[in-house]
Amino acid sequence: MLLIVSACQQVQAVAEPAVLTQTSPEVKLELQQQIQKAIGGPLVKLADNVYLFESEIWIESVVLKDDKGRPLHGRHLDLANLFVLQIEQGRCQLKHNKSGQVFALTKAKCMAEKQRFPEK
Repeated sequence: MLLIVSACQQVQAVAEPAVLTQTSPEVKLELQQQIQKAIGGPLVKLADNVYLFESEIWIESVVLKDDKGRPLHGRHLDLANLFVLQIEQGRCQLKHNKSGQVFALTKAKCMAEKQRFPEK
């Protein structure tokens, strides 16, 4: 009796840390809008070279203060928010680590960080 066993292997795509290949005001605005979706509030200020050299940025929460500079509700306990630029199956994405939300980016072009900077 001959028994043949076949196994199907399913390869899942894994998102990798990424950096932008180029930037523009449109790309920067798209990043700001996705960050705003994740944490609320006004658009955050981003450097012109954001994500060109690093795959991660930290965004601190805005602390509302009274006229004496004290936080309005006592202590400020909000932690900073980590956003990771990543690439999965050739698509650029922005991940908010705190919530796990992943936002597809349509204007941004990126490449794997380890491909651009192999020494990292």
